[in-house]
Amino acid sequence: PLVANDHIDLTVEPGQIHALLGENGAGKSTLMNVLYGLHQPDAGEILIDDEPVTFSGPGDAVAAGIGMVHQHFMLVPVFTVAESVALGYEPVGPLGISRRFGFDVDPHALIEDLPVGVQQRVEIIKALARDAKVLILDEPTAVLTPQETDELITIMRELKASGTSIVFITHKLREIREVADTITVIRRGRVVGTAEPTASAA
Repeated sequence: PLVANDHIDLTVEPGQIHALLGENGAGKSTLMNVLYGLHQPDAGEILIDDEPVTFSGPGDAVAAGIGMVHQHFMLVPVFTVAESVALGYEPVGPLGISRRFGFDVDPHALIEDLPVGVQQRVEIIKALARDAKVLILDEPTAVLTPQETDELITIMRELKASGTSIVFITHKLREIREVADTITVIRRGRVVGTAEPTASAA
């Protein structure tokens, strides 16, 4: 049988940008889907503030303070930004969040009219509006231009400064060196090492 994740031990500290590095098929996204309640683990446990939690779906993960921005956004093209953020949820001023982090997103714009980088910001605002303490970004720069990538890195730094923890799934070393506090390397479903981004072996 294929084991996507095998005895992976991952600790994400508060206000930390934790990069998860590995080639396609290494098991990075599977691990995050377990953390976000999309997959049920066969074994092991998830601890939040040292308390074991069980997620039967993403709603449970969101309630526990975990947000996820998927590589393929979960937005409705014909909705406005404000409608997208409020979907399935009673908002507590998501547009205030937009202003607070300088995301500069027009609440009345239609999703389908926005550049990809701005759509991604809407997804991040959506997660923050639901009070995410841990934000999972799954290959977030794969769809971005270099300028949008730089803007995202700035946003990640601001979120970290405000105490949000970020799990940053990527295989791009330049971005890791720029923004990550720590790196966990996964190969064939196992953790093969952790490192600081300054390590020359990275």
